Amino acid sequence: MLAKTFLSSAFVLALMSSMVQAQIDYDDVKTPQNSEWLKGIDMSSVPKLPIRPVGSGVCPDSTCDGDDNDECFESCGNAAAPEDIYGCPRDHHWALTFDDGPSNYTNELLDILDKEDVKATFCVMGAHVEQFPDVLKRAYESGHQIASHTFSHPHLMSLSNEEIIYEVRATEEAIEKAIGIKPHYIRPPFGEADARVKGLLKSMGYKVLLWNVDPTDYDVYMLRNVSSAIQGTFRMAAQGNDTGLNLHEDPGFISLQHDLYKQSVDQVPTVIEQLKAKGYKFVTAADCNNDDKPHTIINADAAAAPAAVKINAASSVAGVPKLSMQLPASPSSSASGAQASSMIKEKNAKAKSDSSMTKSTASGYILSFATLVVYVTMFM
Repeated sequence: MLAKTFLSSAFVLALMSSMVQAQIDYDDVKTPQNSEWLKGIDMSSVPKLPIRPVGSGVCPDSTCDGDDNDECFESCGNAAAPEDIYGCPRDHHWALTFDDGPSNYTNELLDILDKEDVKATFCVMGAHVEQFPDVLKRAYESGHQIASHTFSHPHLMSLSNEEIIYEVRATEEAIEKAIGIKPHYIRPPFGEADARVKGLLKSMGYKVLLWNVDPTDYDVYMLRNVSSAIQGTFRMAAQGNDTGLNLHEDPGFISLQHDLYKQSVDQVPTVIEQLKAKGYKFVTAADCNNDDKPHTIINADAAAAPAAVKINAASSVAGVPKLSMQLPASPSSSASGAQASSMIKEKNAKAKSDSSMTKSTASGYILSFATLVVYVTMFM
């Protein structure tokens, strides 16, 4: 009996540990570097600001208003600019955006969007594009907007100009290889970008895409009722409640979700149904800002390639086995004002420990599950 219990527990621990080890960590992603990418970029208009280490943001008071506002984020200096895109300038227009993909769940999301005849915006990571090029191709050929989200999801303000260029250009190469285009929109990881980062991105031909609705779906491991939390955020915004993120007071919305999490993807049909019932029209982030050129075609052959065969989300994609756990998405830091300050400080704390919390949570699941098996086996 004891030997049986030990073997059962050992098997479960080995299985669950392999699932955790399969999880990709941001720190494990190595961004390609090519000195040729540094050429031809006009740096004359890029502000000469210091690199800001992660965690350098300090909120000196409880309101974070006025001159202190740019110190209320993960890294000091992260402040809104007039040209930043937070929402839709047209009333009752809504752009669904999804970060950090493609992933094992993106095909499932695309099935939902196809069924509902809704176009969305995908802010993709270069490292994941290399893993799932066929999924990106399907999204693009289905009429969805493709935007950049860097290659390895770093805190851009903590990088040098050269390192930022590598992050952006490596992602461009991955996207071009998959679908033959260069996107014109980029979403900085964590929503963090100071004047230096934004100036550099602008000199590379990008528009900074942020958001004004955040259901915090990255809390899937922490929240007991994820569906209620996500749906509640969308419902409150649609009813006209202040999200604390609408810095430009746009009448329409751009929402942030992550197609890394099945729990979040599962809520999309209900979200779409609720918003349609309130008369919202779904558009891409570019469309809602009256931009009919969200990208440039670089490789016409790749851009016009036949649509890839749809792959079941439950199966392996492009030879990459389905992982039980995915990259931990990280919270944003883009709000202002007293309400936003409280949200930002809470999110920053989560951002710093997100990866470790996800791993420790998974470890907790391992131990709990293994303990359950032990008890069950003992009484069999």
